[in-house]
Amino acid sequence: MGKRFQYNGPQTPGKNTPAQYIAKIASHAINACLNSGILPSVLIGKTLQESANGNDYKAFHFNNPFGHMAFSTWSGDGVRKGTGKAPYWRVYPSLAEGFKSAVAILKQGKFKIEGVSLKKTPIAQLDSLQRAGYNVGPDRREYAAKINKIIAQYDLQKYDRQLQAMERNLNNNNLAFSEQDTFTKALHNLFA
Repeated sequence: MGKRFQYNGPQTPGKNTPAQYIAKIASHAINACLNSGILPSVLIGKTLQESANGNDYKAFHFNNPFGHMAFSTWSGDGVRKGTGKAPYWRVYPSLAEGFKSAVAILKQGKFKIEGVSLKKTPIAQLDSLQRAGYNVGPDRREYAAKINKIIAQYDLQKYDRQLQAMERNLNNNNLAFSEQDTFTKALHNLFA
């Protein structure tokens, strides 16, 4: 188990605008999503919402733009703000690792059962996340629509198109993950 420590700074130490944060994270999102079925637009939209444009201390200082908790099974470092029963949050060594972890989480458990990575559009993936109970906050029933609005507002689907172009160049059959036949995607989802 990694070390656990306390953060005593401000909740939102960053001053990123949405455009600045998107520019900072887009390549990490695309690389993490390669041949996973998860769309970068979904990851980027989620982190804009969940990390206050990367300004929340977990994202800004600790490369955790999705607010992943450091449960007892987490072997890396953990940080918390406050004392007592305040939860620990994962600390990632880099933003790239934070995004890789987000994709891994979305391909496991209830998200895998819900088939999130097999959905071809951002709203279909977001609806699956919502059905699987990704967000337990007060806005859980509006979560998919809220993130989809962010995706549209910042034209984040352009990163999905970049991902598809990269996958076509990378894959032997010149097909992006979303263009693979259903059987191939199902096998990938089963064994990934």
